Amino acid sequence: MKCHPIPRMLSLLVIWLLTAGSISAQENNPTVFIHANLIPMTSEIVLPDQTVIVHGKKIIAVGPDNLTAMPQKARVIDCSSAYLMPGLADMHMHLRYNWMSDVWPVSPLKLYLANGVTTIRCFGPLGKPGRYGLTWRKEIDEGRLVGPNILTCGPQLRGHFKKDPENIVISQKYQQFDFLKIYSYVTRDEYYSIMSTAKKLKFYTAGHIPFQVGLDGVLAQGMDEIAHIEELLWEFSDFDRRRYFKREGEWMTYVIRQTFRQLEPYLELGPQDRDRRLDDMVAPVVRKLKGRDIPVCTTLVVDDVIVQKLFEQDLFLEKPEIKYMPNGYRERVLAGKEKHQRQFKGGEVFAPFKYALDKKLLIKFKKIGLPLLLSTDAGTGGMGIVPGFSLHDELEILVENGFTPYEAIAAGTTVASKVVARMNGQDNFGVILPGKRADLVLLKQNPLKDISNTRKISGVMAAGRWYDEETLDEFLEKQ
Repeated sequence: MKCHPIPRMLSLLVIWLLTAGSISAQENNPTVFIHANLIPMTSEIVLPDQTVIVHGKKIIAVGPDNLTAMPQKARVIDCSSAYLMPGLADMHMHLRYNWMSDVWPVSPLKLYLANGVTTIRCFGPLGKPGRYGLTWRKEIDEGRLVGPNILTCGPQLRGHFKKDPENIVISQKYQQFDFLKIYSYVTRDEYYSIMSTAKKLKFYTAGHIPFQVGLDGVLAQGMDEIAHIEELLWEFSDFDRRRYFKREGEWMTYVIRQTFRQLEPYLELGPQDRDRRLDDMVAPVVRKLKGRDIPVCTTLVVDDVIVQKLFEQDLFLEKPEIKYMPNGYRERVLAGKEKHQRQFKGGEVFAPFKYALDKKLLIKFKKIGLPLLLSTDAGTGGMGIVPGFSLHDELEILVENGFTPYEAIAAGTTVASKVVARMNGQDNFGVILPGKRADLVLLKQNPLKDISNTRKISGVMAAGRWYDEETLDEFLEKQ
């Protein structure tokens, strides 16, 4: 028997009205967090017995319980024995137009909130013209959609333009995208045109290191941000940067083969010799970036997941959060048809080597003081990187490689907000201070003692809207 769509539409309308009504009520009355162990992220401290007052979308007061007046008609949230910290940001992920469809068991917008992620930055929405991210942002801001704050570029600039890309840059700027995403395949001439136009428009640029341009060209032209640590891999390969391929896949195949062939001797070295050789190999790149103050997205969870898929497939598929991947993903992995299974076919041994190299770069970049941004590359649905959950994996990877828990959290809070300020002038999240956006996460245990405690969430506030633990659990229920 077929179900008629009208009852479902009516039920969705009722849910929307109830949700919108509750959001409106939240914004009209203050919310007060009392007795909080406050982690303000202004420094590495925990302040006991603190009150935080939120009205609308902003924090309006922060102070000791005994010195902070309680507003009338406020909703009070008792944080006794709990820890209140700023919401996290995933600074490199991808929106997909099908997030609210049956393709995903749960909308990633809810997955992010359930994991304490209150800001996401899209590095390339799938589907043209890619404006749905701006639409979702407006709907979330107005309370008509539940989700984190969205920052987004427009469609990626991937090269092979039929005309000069100048008009594309201008169009994306005036459509009010937050930044410009440059991909690996743009030619040298295209890159110079893009960067020249972006500079004139004061349009923030971030992206891959184009194969024809290289790190020297990126630094010379002043691209604002590098999209992945793993982009530096190609700097250790001597390939012909004058080549031109009509098909994108041909470029990637050529560069991967050249790079793996040249790095293959490293695989024969013992661990200590290999580590010393890697130090020598990365030193010139580190010297080029020292003092540059150019932000780099971490995205090391990509390497971690690749190694799991190639060498521990059963354990990878048994992870509880895999159930939130799009329909059919598990079957593609079992059939050996997943993206990275194909990319590394015949060269699987390079995956752990690449991971070691990227971790080496992470450690060196931290040492020279590059702004490192907590990032995952999640959201595409094709790589096994689960939105929201993967950001906690990334935090743990940073701590395993020399970051303190405070430094790792800063990469997704204070550092993230300061980089957003470079994009749009708004440094309005990442710390718990009056005037900042009310993005907060209430944790059951102290994350500065154990970074895994960022997973132990009692509630989340996103732009002044409070979601308790029961609501967050409901977010994780399959649609």
